[in-house]
Amino acid sequence: MGNNLQMKRMVFLLAVCAALAGVWGAEVGHRLGVPWWKARLEEKETQAQTHHDTVFIGDSITHNWDNLAPDLQKQYFGDVLNLGFSGDRTHEVLWRIRRIDWAKVAPKRIMLMIGTNNAGTNVAPEETFEGIRAIVDHLKAECPDATITLLKIFPRGNDEKDGARRLNDAVNARLHELADGKRVLLRDVSPFYFMPDGKTLNRALVPDLLHPNREGLRIWAAVVAPEFMGWNAAP
Repeated sequence: MGNNLQMKRMVFLLAVCAALAGVWGAEVGHRLGVPWWKARLEEKETQAQTHHDTVFIGDSITHNWDNLAPDLQKQYFGDVLNLGFSGDRTHEVLWRIRRIDWAKVAPKRIMLMIGTNNAGTNVAPEETFEGIRAIVDHLKAECPDATITLLKIFPRGNDEKDGARRLNDAVNARLHELADGKRVLLRDVSPFYFMPDGKTLNRALVPDLLHPNREGLRIWAAVVAPEFMGWNAAP
């Protein structure tokens, strides 16, 4: 009796997952029609057929490691499976990571930052947060040996009056709910991108008020890499 009930629950969960996969597929269908996005998806899914100790997941801010500073990415983080895709929102990231066989990748460490494109399209903070929660939950389940470093969404806009930044701030205020200090670590690089007033974004590091430039990426690496890569771990 118990086994039958368990089997029914499993079948139900599989059916739900299949239905959701169809929804996510429909949601990102328009992106598959963008040549560079489809090509990058194919490239990264091919790379994900083999083991990588280190994985980055995110949007254009993460994607830019490949574009602006591949040498710095290599210097600070070694071999990285960079799953940053310009323009992606939480549901698109979730769709992408559900297509990967994480047993093959078997990462030791994952760095995740996502959500600013949700804010850019006026998605409610509650919805963005739940999307991040779903991503974290999936990674925890599929990558049991990995430590997930969850970054607060980087600041955007000139100052705290920017509407999209306010949406991101509301999401960031809840991200601690996803961190347990063991498998999921919450970290914040944002203060390093501000002017001395702690509110105005430094254009020398974030010229377009959204994407860190090469020097901004170097600062990100210098702040995060020692802990993330285990350099400061006890021998």
